[in-house]
Amino acid sequence: MNTLSKTNRRDFIKLGMAAGSGLVLGFSWREGAASSLEVLNESALPAGLVDFNSYLSISTDNVITIFSPNPELGQNIKTSFPMIVAEELDADWKKVKVVQAVLDTKKYERQLTGGSGAIPHSWERLRKAGATARHMLLEAAAKRWKTSAGSLTTKEGNVIHADGRKLSYGELATDAASVPVPTEVKLKDKKDFKIIGQPIHNVDNLEMVTGQPLFGLDFYREGMLFAMIQRPASCGMKIKSVDSAAAKAMQGIVDVVTFKNNVAVVGKSTWEVNKARKALKIEYEKEGNIESTTDHDRIFKESLDRTDATVRRKRWRCRCCV
Repeated sequence: MNTLSKTNRRDFIKLGMAAGSGLVLGFSWREGAASSLEVLNESALPAGLVDFNSYLSISTDNVITIFSPNPELGQNIKTSFPMIVAEELDADWKKVKVVQAVLDTKKYERQLTGGSGAIPHSWERLRKAGATARHMLLEAAAKRWKTSAGSLTTKEGNVIHADGRKLSYGELATDAASVPVPTEVKLKDKKDFKIIGQPIHNVDNLEMVTGQPLFGLDFYREGMLFAMIQRPASCGMKIKSVDSAAAKAMQGIVDVVTFKNNVAVVGKSTWEVNKARKALKIEYEKEGNIESTTDHDRIFKESLDRTDATVRRKRWRCRCCV
């Protein structure tokens, strides 16, 4: 069962190493090379924070924990990142636990969701992280069975011998922690993917529908104020006058600020600010061509009817995230 842990980074490491056993791999979100992976164990656990960006933990009870830095905003990124690691690891997805990292852009770099850049940015390094752990587990099993790692296979969190014997990743985790980290690892052929491409439920589904996560509107600091912006109804209009007297007089409102072509209401709660925004009396005037659906439809039709073509952009980029 997928669960969400609310521990911080240091606590996560300590919990992962509880009972003095298990394998924890720290892999860099910046470095693509497998040599950037390091093995940690309880005796080598540093006093300060470890300079890694994400962690893959395999405990002796066969739970695989993936520490994921990017936030979930509906695009499924918090689930997709662990899927990539779990795919190369040949993990049993039912035994994967995803833990959200704390905000630390110095360590985690791109901790955002938007612009369609998260997967391209991390695809290869995430695959290498999972493949490296799988390699170390194979080596640990080969040593125990006194055979070559090349004669073994993996499936759903188990290393399997040609004669049918198998060892779970949890049984091998402690031994694998002492295996040297490889500098190069072989990645799966995409035709062999079993997790990537499958309809996997978002790991936060239950928490989200029951309102358990900390949402943006839940964030609060002592003395913090809230603001909402009133913008023109359409492009091509500008502010002619603002009457904010009624809004300013309402309970909980601290100020009403006009800047550029917007009016912001500042107050002590979102409810009070929203009510005051509706009380604003703003008069707009035409500044240029006012955008409309009819106008857009006309432009699109004229463009489609043209026989010549002009290249406007050669590389797509999400403009909302520029």
